[in-house]
Amino acid sequence: MPPVEPDPSAVETPELLTEKTERYCEEHGLDPDLAERVAYGEHMPLFERAVELGVDPTLAASTLESTLTELRRDGVPVAELTDEQLLGTFELVVEGELATEGVPELLAALAGEPELSASEAADREGLGSAGESEVREAVRAVIERNAEQVKREGMGAFSALMGECMGELRGKADGDVVSDVLREEIQRRA
Repeated sequence: MPPVEPDPSAVETPELLTEKTERYCEEHGLDPDLAERVAYGEHMPLFERAVELGVDPTLAASTLESTLTELRRDGVPVAELTDEQLLGTFELVVEGELATEGVPELLAALAGEPELSASEAADREGLGSAGESEVREAVRAVIERNAEQVKREGMGAFSALMGECMGELRGKADGDVVSDVLREEIQRRA
């Protein structure tokens, strides 16, 4: 057989991990440390799939690199989670069916029952996203229980009441929505 001269120009140069880290910072606005953990981490292909589906890059990166680690440290068997379950969880957030705050609780439930889909686990755990009327109702209940504090402190009571409102809603509502409604309700009472 005659020797064959390979054509180096036909070989596509792979993206270096350092280049990938820089790209994640520039294209997705990730913090350099988080971008590096994603680029060098085992979940990098899943991160890229999630971002292609329209998932917020920071949510995808922090879930895959921080939330899963925290859950594992708490004894949750996160190794049982499939890529489809993780992507399903992200899709629920994108579709407004799950608040970002409910992601850790949903992942813990999925890890405990790996045969469930993200949607089934969210229904079973009661983690569907709360509408504005449900948020407003919960906020009003918290304000009623703390009427004296609201009267005395006005907007100064915001931080304490915010934590109580989030606890009342158990991850069913996005923090920004709760914050906006709480501000409105406190101002209305002040």
